[in-house]
Amino acid sequence: MFYTNLSVNISENQKHNLKRAMESKSPVSIRLGFEDLCGNDILALTNAQVKRMAKAYENGKGITIKMSKRQVVRNMKI
Repeated sequence: MFYTNLSVNISENQKHNLKRAMESKSPVSIRLGFEDLCGNDILALTNAQVKRMAKAYENGKGITIKMSKRQVVRNMKI
């Protein structure tokens, strides 16, 4: 699977949820508000997620990103 790295803001609680999902090898959902769509943290996203994020940004809305087990592991390597 090909991933694109994007800069977003992720709260400490969301980072904890990502870490816990990796440890238990389970999928996770992350909610990003409009103000979180640009930031200093890096997420590896699929092309479909990038397109959904761009659309949410254009509309001034937030987005919920659902990550598979493989995607969670990839994001913890960043």
